[in-house]
Amino acid sequence: MRILHLELGRHLYGGAKQVEYLINAIHQQSNAEQLLVCAAGSDIAGLDLPGCNVIPLPYAGEADISLVWRLSALIRNHKPDIFHTHSRRGADVWGALVARNCNIPAVCTRRVDNVEGALSKFKYAQYKAVISISEGVKKVVSTRCPATVHQQVIHSAVDLAEFNYSADKAWFYHKFDIPSGVKVIANFAQLITRKGQSELISAMQEVVKHHPNTLCLLFGKGKMHSEYQRQVDRAGLQQHVRLCGFTNEVAKILPNIDLLVHPAHAEGLGVILLQAGACKVPVIASPSGGIPEIIIDRQTGWLTPAGNSQLLGDTIANALNSAELRQQYGQNLYDHVSTHFSTAAMAREYIELYNELKN
Repeated sequence: MRILHLELGRHLYGGAKQVEYLINAIHQQSNAEQLLVCAAGSDIAGLDLPGCNVIPLPYAGEADISLVWRLSALIRNHKPDIFHTHSRRGADVWGALVARNCNIPAVCTRRVDNVEGALSKFKYAQYKAVISISEGVKKVVSTRCPATVHQQVIHSAVDLAEFNYSADKAWFYHKFDIPSGVKVIANFAQLITRKGQSELISAMQEVVKHHPNTLCLLFGKGKMHSEYQRQVDRAGLQQHVRLCGFTNEVAKILPNIDLLVHPAHAEGLGVILLQAGACKVPVIASPSGGIPEIIIDRQTGWLTPAGNSQLLGDTIANALNSAELRQQYGQNLYDHVSTHFSTAAMAREYIELYNELKN
């Protein structure tokens, strides 16, 4: 079987990282021949993927319709059995046109739970299968995807081998200039409204009343950076909340924090929650999108309604009161993630799907 993947993300996180996981896991489980079409100059274009021919193409962004002709020519030349588009930077739209033009069994993986317009019905109609990374995403997709198209949930995954760092408090405290004895909570996400950092900053006003030696680190970049800094300054939280920018050291940082807080208003699944689970880090999150498929309230973490900063602050304060409970939930989350969100399990489900479509 020959599989052609299309991934147009520029950076190696989110969907692009999942494509790397999938290609590697398929290689380990089958003798399928794989090709990856990606944007020239992207991070994934520079990877050495075993058993996979990487084909970088010029790509100017979501308005670059010339990709349709380039990709159609590649398909006619390589004659793949399956064409798999990974929804990023227009791949799902151009992939639909290519699938229609080449009459090839095509799969689209949908990773976000934002509502789409009516024209998405035409897009999804060109695919044999549309895969959602969570039940939350599928709920949104199913309102636009024709009933004749196969729909299925295949969860995103985390590679536990990438998250095997031990805690190194000396490095961590020095790196971020943290005084000893301080409890650290963290958030890793784009600095945009729907990720809920505003509520987390507000919640910190309540948290420091009960735990004055607490620091919240916000990792990420985005259009709300300046507004969030102003919110921190207005609340007088400069000693308790820091905007740290984007980091490539998530796997090394996670084992050193006391709590991950992810109060998103919308979320396809929440890969950072899988990464926290791989590190046995306890989590407080909101029951948005696919998050409840990872965080089961009072079992693998705590869930609080998105937008309720008062309840979020109370939940953080209570969680910081009990190291034993944090440890228990962190272990429970690890067990849940390692069982249900492995790269091997993700690849098995895709291989079964490819075989069904090919036959």
